[in-house]
Amino acid sequence: MGCKACGGTDIEHDSAKGMSYCLSCGEVGEENTIVSEVTFGEAASGAAIVQGSFVRVGQTRANMGGPGRHGSGQESRELTLQNSRRRIQRLATPMGLSEHFIDSAQRYYMLALNLNFTKGRRSSYVAAACLYIVCRVEKGSQMLIDFSDILQVSVFKLGATFARLVNLLNLQLPIVDPALYLQKFANKLEFGDKVHQVVMDALRLVQRMDRDWIRTGRRPSGICGACLLIAARMNNFRRTQKEIIKAVKIADTTLRRRLREFRLTQSSELTVTDFRS
Repeated sequence: MGCKACGGTDIEHDSAKGMSYCLSCGEVGEENTIVSEVTFGEAASGAAIVQGSFVRVGQTRANMGGPGRHGSGQESRELTLQNSRRRIQRLATPMGLSEHFIDSAQRYYMLALNLNFTKGRRSSYVAAACLYIVCRVEKGSQMLIDFSDILQVSVFKLGATFARLVNLLNLQLPIVDPALYLQKFANKLEFGDKVHQVVMDALRLVQRMDRDWIRTGRRPSGICGACLLIAARMNNFRRTQKEIIKAVKIADTTLRRRLREFRLTQSSELTVTDFRS
């Protein structure tokens, strides 16, 4: 094998350093190469021992412990990452998220681990925050309360962990669009074969609220609940506020407030025919 820089063939191989370089120009061809040879040493008792390290599948680096020592720190890190992936998978499976979401969340978890964000926090909270970040980046329809339901923990504690992690990583996440959640909530309300029409009416209502600045600064679940209730009434479905609250998981005061705000706009005075035209 010749030198890629000058084309020379006088290559020096240093097996001790795991590198090779050109004697003509000094270009380093290989470095940190793994030596597959089996070498033996002698322990204090005189017994022969194998030198080197065993690298498992998925392990990022070799344990650096010598004879009689164990790379406990590195093994602990590898074990932490393996456990975090299992936690992320347990969250992603019920939501039907693909392997791409799991891999991306695992990378965010590694960043959090490198920045010592996991210290003093529950691993399940950090795993959920990482996976929710990926859902936001990919503009999925998952909400933080979905993760809360799976873990059976407070959504506010999860939200605090998520907010701190986003701030630490300096992420600029896309603004949550309420339209992403309409189909999901509409399926829970059992509109039958008219579910598409209800969702389309609700989408137009979201657009109207956006123009009237009602959507600005509000959580998407409250906007979705108000729009779905109005859209249901437009299609002759007598859905109660309690049914909407149960499906969307918001407080009754939030729903009434969004409805009151919409009632003050000019759009609320339109008939169903005028609104759809």
